[in-house]
Amino acid sequence: MAVVFLIIGFIVIIKASDILVDAASSLATKMGVPKMLIALTIVAFGTCAPEVAISFQSVAIGNSEMAFANVIGSCIVNVFLIIGIASFIKPIKVKHVTIKKELPILFLGQAYQKW
Repeated sequence: MAVVFLIIGFIVIIKASDILVDAASSLATKMGVPKMLIALTIVAFGTCAPEVAISFQSVAIGNSEMAFANVIGSCIVNVFLIIGIASFIKPIKVKHVTIKKELPILFLGQAYQKW
């Protein structure tokens, strides 16, 4: 019986998410929002929704540290994973001036953190 409920739950979640994405993109298109921005927003919401659910559950049971760690960890992974995959597909060009300016600040930040 549990397997049947699990399958029904998956079907409902998939159909509901399909309806939500269609409705949100249709509304945004009618409001003149660019399609790329619509796609990025939907992907951003989809990747953050599990973290939000876990954070709410953690806070509800009195484990706020878990909620904080979940948010910070997921943000770090999402940013670096996306930048990493994107840089493999197309290398990111960085100007010499940027490296010269920001690398010392990075080292100072690391030195301060270890201190």
